[in-house]
Amino acid sequence: MKKFDRRNFLKLAAVTAGGLLLPGQANSGMLEELTSALRSLEGNKEVPPPIRGIKFGMVIDLGLCIGCRRCSYACKRENNVSDTISPPWITVFETESRTGIEGHYVHSEKPGKGTTMLYTKLRKDKWYMPTQCNHCDNAPCVKVCPTGASYKDTDGLVVIDYNKCIGCRYCMTACPYHARRFNWWKPNISPDRLNPLVPVRHLGIVEKCTFCIHRTRMGKTTRCVEACPNKARIFGNLNDPDSEISKLIASERNFRLKDKLNTEPRIWYLTRAKDKPMAWTTPLPPPEGIRGFES
Repeated sequence: MKKFDRRNFLKLAAVTAGGLLLPGQANSGMLEELTSALRSLEGNKEVPPPIRGIKFGMVIDLGLCIGCRRCSYACKRENNVSDTISPPWITVFETESRTGIEGHYVHSEKPGKGTTMLYTKLRKDKWYMPTQCNHCDNAPCVKVCPTGASYKDTDGLVVIDYNKCIGCRYCMTACPYHARRFNWWKPNISPDRLNPLVPVRHLGIVEKCTFCIHRTRMGKTTRCVEACPNKARIFGNLNDPDSEISKLIASERNFRLKDKLNTEPRIWYLTRAKDKPMAWTTPLPPPEGIRGFES
């Protein structure tokens, strides 16, 4: 039997339903094909299984973030984020180097441009706040999903089963971090940057940061951690008390975004002052045709 994706399954379901409504038109072969397709979809998670005993989390040191946006750029390339997705999975906000209520985050996008710029020189007297899916333990998006497409896995990741997503966008409304993106257009990805390990999300479904599930469940770290030139991101196992992330959470002053909402996010931010030397490497130049990135 041929492989069924979400679109083929819906077509077949509609045809079968029409046959059932007409006496004498339904046949056992079509019903068997529908049942087989449903089983195929149920088992098609398109992601590696979770690792037993591991619970993933991330720490971002705002004192070390220099706002270069290499994390966002690397995420886009690693995860087949379409050029029609804006903003990308990781958004970086910029604020003045001051505290108090006047220090609210100021979005750094320019009118008419994409939401992320790749800087080639350090912008002094600025603070930066990278945001993305927090993979909450008490995730509102999971609770409102009517099909079970969004679910919380045993390793702490909030995962989307793209075959079950119907594009209702309830999850986007429920997410207090604005971390999810809807595919309004067909995927637009240059063949030379296509990652075969990551499924390409089609028109009409929701997507978000996955903590590079295809990498982390295979023992690697996330692409954004690798790409950060100043080591402002730390990813690891929260169940291991000796891991770097566990020690940072226990020893440093930290906070989580909108913690009072009881969503239990899995990303912590450190608020250490900028008393460490700022490392810098020139960001990778954006390839031609990639919208939303400027050097």
